Amino acid sequence: MAFKKNHIEKVYSLRLLHKASNDEVSDTTGDAFDYSSLLLKKYFTALLFMVLCNFQIVAAQKTNLIIKSGNEAYKKGDYKSAEKLYKEALTEDKNNLAAKFNLGNALLKQHNIAEAVQYFTQVSEAASDDAFKSKAFYNKGLTMVKAQQLPEAIDAFKQSLLLAPDDNDTRENLQKAIEELKKQQHSQPPPQQNQQKKPDPKKQQNKIPNKDVMEQKFDELSDKEKQLQKLLQKKSTTDQPEKDW
Repeated sequence: MAFKKNHIEKVYSLRLLHKASNDEVSDTTGDAFDYSSLLLKKYFTALLFMVLCNFQIVAAQKTNLIIKSGNEAYKKGDYKSAEKLYKEALTEDKNNLAAKFNLGNALLKQHNIAEAVQYFTQVSEAASDDAFKSKAFYNKGLTMVKAQQLPEAIDAFKQSLLLAPDDNDTRENLQKAIEELKKQQHSQPPPQQNQQKKPDPKKQQNKIPNKDVMEQKFDELSDKEKQLQKLLQKKSTTDQPEKDW
């Protein structure tokens, strides 16, 4: 069964555009109002905002550079290095969906099925873009196919196709997964007709005697056992000749 290869999401450098704005202060007079103090507060607020923005820009650029290095390692087939780089990117930004998505791909290439599914699931749940979410479900479906979990694969492909109805790869893989599941179900041997049926717990419970009946039967068995022992002892004494031991 040949399924289409998995996607890999390209990561582009973020372009953050900032528009400078100048605060205008009206030229009114008022002895009880200190405009210089107001301007100073606005200046420090704007400065703090710029510092925070620059910090976020630098952090985002660093994360994207790490992801880019991971993509280069992935394309070269060095999936272990790609995995390390994607995880490093997540230490910088734990919610970076591109890093999680590509990490899932790198883990899938290394046959780390369980962890790959974990990251594809996280992306499919957190992504707001339908195209990106669809790719996450698609890759999750391929991962389930490799794990021979066809019902889960079919469900993931269905979710992907609902988000991207024109994706032919997803449609083909969904059809193949359904056909493969039908083959497996038809190839399974039918249950033996003469196989003993499992006992009904209710019927078994009804068959269990109550305490008084059990005690009565136990006493009867004890009496019979005692009688048997007496008979055996009696027979042994009558059959054996008298001897001095």
